[in-house]
Amino acid sequence: MSGPKHQISLSALMIGVLLTPFLTPWAKAQRFRRPVACSTCIANWYYFDHDPRGTHQDWNCGRSSYNGHRGTDFSLRGGLPAIEMGHEVVAGADGVVEAAVDGFEDRCTECVAGASPCGTGAAGGFGNHVRIRHGSLIAIYAHLRRGSVRVRPGETVRCGQVIGQIGSSGCSTGAHLHFEVRRGSTSGTAFDPFAGPCSPTSPSSWLEQGAYRALPGERCEGSFSCPPGWHEIWTCSGEQERRRCVHGMQMVESCLPGRCEARPVGSDDVCDRDGDSYAPDEGDCDDMNPAVHPGAPERCGNGVDEDCRNGDAPCLEDAWTPPPPDAWTPPLPDAWSSPQAPLDAHASEDHDAFDEHKPTKLAGSCSCRVGLPRRFSLSVPCLCMLLVLLALSACTFAR
Repeated sequence: MSGPKHQISLSALMIGVLLTPFLTPWAKAQRFRRPVACSTCIANWYYFDHDPRGTHQDWNCGRSSYNGHRGTDFSLRGGLPAIEMGHEVVAGADGVVEAAVDGFEDRCTECVAGASPCGTGAAGGFGNHVRIRHGSLIAIYAHLRRGSVRVRPGETVRCGQVIGQIGSSGCSTGAHLHFEVRRGSTSGTAFDPFAGPCSPTSPSSWLEQGAYRALPGERCEGSFSCPPGWHEIWTCSGEQERRRCVHGMQMVESCLPGRCEARPVGSDDVCDRDGDSYAPDEGDCDDMNPAVHPGAPERCGNGVDEDCRNGDAPCLEDAWTPPPPDAWTPPLPDAWSSPQAPLDAHASEDHDAFDEHKPTKLAGSCSCRVGLPRRFSLSVPCLCMLLVLLALSACTFAR
């Protein structure tokens, strides 16, 4: 049976099949990256226990585990004191937070039954912890440092996102991260993410499992590495080309008709298409015109911004010229107030007449001096005249 309705349904089905891998990255089980941000802070490992006979055995048929252990412990180098360094715990894959618990003591060294400041009786003894659903799998990040939990239930997290710090809360005897992967919500569905000769897991749930008693890789699923010789910054790959690679995506850009110019290490190499040694991201406002670049001579009124400084400069046809200075000539200096006029015929020969801080010698037959600075007396003629009269009176009295 066929018809428009069935054709539309078939088209919708095809679109759904094509788009499914791109809709929700956590819609399927994902492989994990290591759940710690550091590369050297882990000193010991206690894996999932595979021995049903009451002893213990890890995925590699070794003894790096303990009886009934349902997860993987990443023990912190330096023990309890190293908690203060704030070693970060990160999401092993994209997902959605289902639970987040914080507030319990994080320097615990024993597992006691019942209520305690460590939270040994809460959530199976996990203490401060985060539970995240990664598609069809659930991961528990347990024994975290108090006050370090950074996510909330219902929040979407990305692979590698910081969710807390390593501590020793809950049922814990030392500083470590307990990483437990489940296929369901109960402890009985927990399984070993490591693949090995003594583990039924195949393939590994780690994207890069790594060696025995070593950290898994830090690369997230969906990210890709770049080939040797490619970098995240633009790098000249020839005289007229540059290239870069970001998360496995390779990009190549032609610099024609110009050339690629190298820049200091750590900076993007640039395409200079007009040969003026400036690129658009360095302020060149027209990379196809070699006469236009920062610092170029600016010509007014041609509609071109040669120096790339906010447009063409206007031409000033009638430049304003300041008027000539006034030809006013000051009057002749007053004999009493001008500093240039001598007080008597011999003033130019008297060195005291040129010292502002010595008394001024007055004209007259008496040879007395007035104790008044010349600078002050010359600037105030009226006061000077009064002082002269007083001086003459004093001379007359002295005779």
